[in-house]
Amino acid sequence: MENKKIESCIDACETCAEACETCSTENKGKAGMEHSEKLCIACAEACNALVAASKTNSNLDALCKKCKDACDACATECEKHSDMKHCKECADACRKCAAECKSMLAVA
Repeated sequence: MENKKIESCIDACETCAEACETCSTENKGKAGMEHSEKLCIACAEACNALVAASKTNSNLDALCKKCKDACDACATECEKHSDMKHCKECADACRKCAAECKSMLAVA
């Protein structure tokens, strides 16, 4: 894979993981936000796993697909709560990260 594509994807993953961690923290303990919190945590974990794997270039395709899927699911859920700033920012970061992962998978 091209280095610029990988760098762009990793940057998006780092931004997404941070947004998801903030969102999950903000949603912790709020009634009706349990599903959102779980998806944010899972998405942050997927993004962080891809970032870690990118340092060794191991298993990137599978992790990239997992990250894209986690980002899509998290974005879809957080968009339902876009009246809250942290959810909107999380959904936006997830959509960007999913697009970057999709782009990386297309050249894999």
